[in-house]
Amino acid sequence: MPSNSTLNRYYMIVMYAALGMGGSVFSIMAVGAAVFSAAKIFLGRLTMTRQPMILSLAVAGLAYFGSGLLIIAANPADAANYTLAVERLIFLGFLPLYLQLSLMDRESLRDSLEIGAALGAAGVATWAVFEWAVYPLETISFRAHGAPGNPGPYATTAAVLFACCLLASFRAGRTRRPLFVAASLCAAFGLIMSGMRTVYPALIVLPVLLFITWPEARQRLATRGAMWAFAASAVLLVLVGSFVLMSRLGHLLTMANFSGFSPTAANSLGERIALWYCAADAFREAPLFGLGRSDAYRYMHECTSALIGEPLEYSHFHNALATAAAFGGLVDVCATSALLLVPLYWCWRHRRDPDSRYGVILILSILTIYGLNGVTNLMLGHDIHDALFVHLMTVAFVLMVARRPATAR
Repeated sequence: MPSNSTLNRYYMIVMYAALGMGGSVFSIMAVGAAVFSAAKIFLGRLTMTRQPMILSLAVAGLAYFGSGLLIIAANPADAANYTLAVERLIFLGFLPLYLQLSLMDRESLRDSLEIGAALGAAGVATWAVFEWAVYPLETISFRAHGAPGNPGPYATTAAVLFACCLLASFRAGRTRRPLFVAASLCAAFGLIMSGMRTVYPALIVLPVLLFITWPEARQRLATRGAMWAFAASAVLLVLVGSFVLMSRLGHLLTMANFSGFSPTAANSLGERIALWYCAADAFREAPLFGLGRSDAYRYMHECTSALIGEPLEYSHFHNALATAAAFGGLVDVCATSALLLVPLYWCWRHRRDPDSRYGVILILSILTIYGLNGVTNLMLGHDIHDALFVHLMTVAFVLMVARRPATAR
């Protein structure tokens, strides 16, 4: 029977390969890993930790799940809220996953993540090329959807894989580095082809973040050959994906020139601003526990109709905190914020620890990607987004916290 370390290693590789190739397959595997780990705790086969860092993250996950239950309790007649009790269960998985993943040594965990991410990046690029080949005439409006069938989760997975492969490319030796650089370009290509303007800044922010926080990265980039290779890769990437990149950015400028930053039904930018206005009004209606889903949707419909003359119907308010405020009030805003602020706090505490640097950079990369999503789109509330956040954040905490493999009973 394979050891815990071997089991974790192969499962991790398959998971992150599936992230780029199989859509919700990753979510199913992440939930399966959490359930498996929780069962081991119940059977007494995992040793509980007293690490304040992971315990605080587990509390943040519990608070987010509990906030969903409070939305249900505050709006018991709203049947649409009840699915939150299932959707947010994955956020109880931080501690079980941590205890199971801690059975691996950090080197094996990093290797498994990076190999899986490289395979996933190849899958992301393959999806983009396949879709472009199938729909070659949609040059102006083309957006890759990938296995999830949605540009949003596809772009998020591409950005996360880009971050993992970028980290791997600076950690790897001379033999493997070109492979991880190629994987980084594949993931970046997938992100560009998604047309997801919200996440585009990650292509610049993540390399800059790596450059600032990792001295070894600065030293390697300082060589003339590395600088030329980086510049050539960036130019090649922009040229290959230019038709989508230029089209999406040009469309954004057109919308901004047309209506500025005023609410309007004429374009998606104006619609988002209208949704934010209405989310603020919805928050004032029920500031503590929110309106619940059905009432928030009804309020969105009525408010946007009055504000811009056209009722809008979306599953969220195109901003993470605005959505939390409308659905769950101040309680859900605080619970959502805690999922971002707790990891950020521990990154700050470990910012000078060389042994924690890899985990710190990975956490900051996750927060950057999800933060960008949360500004004008959906941050959490999609099965891939939720499962990826919980699992990869747990991996990052293991890499930041664990000094030696834990023991299984």
